[in-house]
Amino acid sequence: MGAAGLQEVSKPTTDEVVSLGTLAELTGFPVDYIKRELLLGDEMESEMTMEELRKKVLVYLDSNF
Repeated sequence: MGAAGLQEVSKPTTDEVVSLGTLAELTGFPVDYIKRELLLGDEMESEMTMEELRKKVLVYLDSNF
């Protein structure tokens, strides 16, 4: 039983594709900011797998905290 008004979301699989545009909408950060902070570069595709995103976020966290 979940909290009122919250939708149950399943855990994404490692091969699930994540759109940087959708990530930007969900977080409120522009796509260019996400690319810059995660060191993705401008040539980076606008999608990546969940596993790739997790690795990039861990590198970001390790370098900033």
